[in-house]
Amino acid sequence: MVAYRLDINTGDLIDGKYIVINRIGSGSYGDVYKVKDAQNNEYALKLLRLWEVSSELHETLVTKFEQEYKTGKLTSEYLIHSLDFGTVKGNPYLLMEYCSSGDLSKYINKDPSKLPQFGHDILEGLHTLHSEGKVHRDLKPENVLIRNNGKAALTDFGVVGEMDKSKRMSEIGWWKKRPKQVQGTPLYMAPEMADRVGGGVTYLPTVDIWSFGIMMYELLTGGSFPFGDIERIEDLPDYQNRAKKGLWDRNLLRSMPYGNDWYNIIDRCLDPNYRERYQSALEVLQDMKPMIGYISPSIENERLSRSTQISMLVITQGDNLGTSYAVNSYLKDHGRMLRVGRGNNNDIVLPENHSTYVSRYHFTLEKSRDGSFWIIRDGQWQKDEKRWVTSTNGTYLNATPVTQEGLKIFTGDIITAGEYKIKVK
Repeated sequence: MVAYRLDINTGDLIDGKYIVINRIGSGSYGDVYKVKDAQNNEYALKLLRLWEVSSELHETLVTKFEQEYKTGKLTSEYLIHSLDFGTVKGNPYLLMEYCSSGDLSKYINKDPSKLPQFGHDILEGLHTLHSEGKVHRDLKPENVLIRNNGKAALTDFGVVGEMDKSKRMSEIGWWKKRPKQVQGTPLYMAPEMADRVGGGVTYLPTVDIWSFGIMMYELLTGGSFPFGDIERIEDLPDYQNRAKKGLWDRNLLRSMPYGNDWYNIIDRCLDPNYRERYQSALEVLQDMKPMIGYISPSIENERLSRSTQISMLVITQGDNLGTSYAVNSYLKDHGRMLRVGRGNNNDIVLPENHSTYVSRYHFTLEKSRDGSFWIIRDGQWQKDEKRWVTSTNGTYLNATPVTQEGLKIFTGDIITAGEYKIKVK
């Protein structure tokens, strides 16, 4: 592939279609221009400067560029859309939506009350990518643009990672195409991405969850990073070592406006063990419901696609982490109800080795008469007292309060009882 030098100035015509207004960004291998077409519609045009790059890298860079274009064709209001693709004198260009409001970095040191909605939009974008078997791998404020309607949308898909052809969200699948070089930006990079030797889980959605936590911390604290800053490249090993040990500045976050609201979410996003992190963008969205005030449509749609034939409850937070309960084995004498709580009178006992605020009569699981689904209800029926007794601290399903009337349960749902989180399988 032969590429010739281009000197682009305001007013120049690119590919006979797009008039250059001005240059709005520049990177290692390319420039971004604000352009308009014959109808005065404004766009962003990214152009690769292949004439500056050795010919050995041309194929790799063009492949990534084409990948970025294809990723931008995914249908989602939370992803910046690709509109056109072409070449000028051997140099590829990509035409995208133009966002006059700039990127999320402009919101550092600004109104933190807007961050829950931005967080929601970012996670929706990640959910779209992950559902298509893609991982962003370079999530940071500069790669989140703000649309004119105020919504956030992901951009810059040049280092998006693909999983295996079967598109199974499994570690095996994601491991297969481990890159030969580290991808991403060091300050936002998950420990397993930075570790060339011992890592390798660089194609799991959890690397984007880590970056999301870093980014939210940065925005909430006015530009600080949880594991410190990097003044010189020599500081990088110490930074990565702190990340691997989970040594982030919790006190600073707690001292900031809205910091306590975000604390538990960021803490789990930044778990150095990727298995203990949130495993999906939807899991984060579930815990963000109190902040955004509603259940994301993606959560509801995803829930409804899951099975109502539950078989297992697994403790994912709280005492006896990892303990599982095969629900049907606890049903007695062909019954349909299971009582769950702290006391030994329960069918499933949640131990309270540490204070977890579990009620003696916390919640009830009830199987439908035809056996096709389960319902969760807050509290339990007390025969002796002949009344329904509710829990002291409430029961939540995917961050939604559960009442005595109950809610239908689907596989993948998260039940919260005190400090316990229990995943339905």
